[in-house]
Order: sequence, then structure tokens, then C-alpha cells
Amino acid sequence: MSLNFKLSMAFTNQQLDVIAQTNTKVIVAKPTLGAAPNVAWQAFDPLNANTLSWQEQYGIYVSTASINSGAKLEKLSSTGIPAASNKLYTLTDSGAISAPASGGEPNSFSLLNNYSKQDLMTVGLYQDATVNGTEIAGNAISAAGVLLASTAVMTPFTTLYVWLQSEIESNTVVTTVTSPMTLLRFGGEITDISTAYDTKSGRFLFV
Repeated sequence: MSLNFKLSMAFTNQQLDVIAQTNTKVIVAKPTLGAAPNVAWQAFDPLNANTLSWQEQYGIYVSTASINSGAKLEKLSSTGIPAASNKLYTLTDSGAISAPASGGEPNSFSLLNNYSKQDLMTVGLYQDATVNGTEIAGNAISAAGVLLASTAVMTPFTTLYVWLQSEIESNTVVTTVTSPMTLLRFGGEITDISTAYDTKSGRFLFV
């Protein structure tokens, strides 16, 4: 059974006014393999009280999008959610993703790129969420280039990064972060975190 997580984020009216004037959004991202995130999983206009909830279930997607800042990560082939961890999927020459087979890595999602019509494919994980009561299905949480005949091994974490930034959209590549990121560690007994934005530090503080 997958875990359910919830993040609450509070803003004052004054903070919301400044955020709206600068066309800034709340950005939520997740790392893979312990590295800093390179994809905006969620980007939304905040209200006073905001809630993000999700389950720890993932899918694997394949795209031809370049891993450049702002690139939209369109899923051209995908496994559906939930994909099986500890198994190996294959992107076949037809463009379909095969059923999972043995050969994966522990606690990870693996995909072998056998699609010969492209020298390079972008591969990553995607995950559903609910933002302020609206279901957001299938946004990517990671993206990496995978050469033909190579295998992508993707290890998700329950950690979140949250920050404010303008000109960022959900489900796009982010290569430059322009404000402080707040690291929030979910997992184990920590399934619900409440925060409030602090203007002076530019971070989200526990409440």
C-alpha cells in the first residue's frame, strides 16, 4: 500500500499581493538519485492556505523534449501509474514500453532504451498530485537523456524542494533557480508537514 503525503503552505495577504504583482508561482520539485531537482513538478498561484497531497506511486515516461530550461515534458510513451519498482522496462523499437521484467535495481525504476529511430530519448518519472483540491495528473518529476541501448535507473525520494519563482510552468525543465529552496523531508512517520512562507528569509518555515 502506498503512503499518502500532504504539504500545507500558508501566505499572508501582503505576501500574496507581492507574489501576484511579480507573476511569481510556488514551485514544488522532487530530487532523484539524491541530486538537485531539474523539473518543476508543480507550479501554481498560491492562496492564503494551500494544500498539496500525493501518493508514493510513480510512472515512467519517454519524451523527445530537450533538457533545456523551460522545455515542456510531453509524455510520448508511458507505463501508467503505478509502475513496478525493482523491475526493468524496455522502450521497444515500435515506441511501446514493454511489460516489466527482471533485471531492475532495488528501490528504483529502470528503463532500457531500444528505440532505434532516435539517438537520444528523454526518460523520467511522473507522479499524480492534488493541488488545492484540483487533481493534477501525470506531471514529470525528473528528466534525463538516455542513449540508444542504455538503461535509465531512476530512484525517487520522498523529499520535496519548495521555492518561489516567476516564468516557471508545471511539468517543465528547470535549470536555474533564482530564490532560496526549502528542503522538506517526508517519509517514515512524517506524512504531513505544515509551513508558512517567511518573507525575510525567502523560505518556508515549519508551523
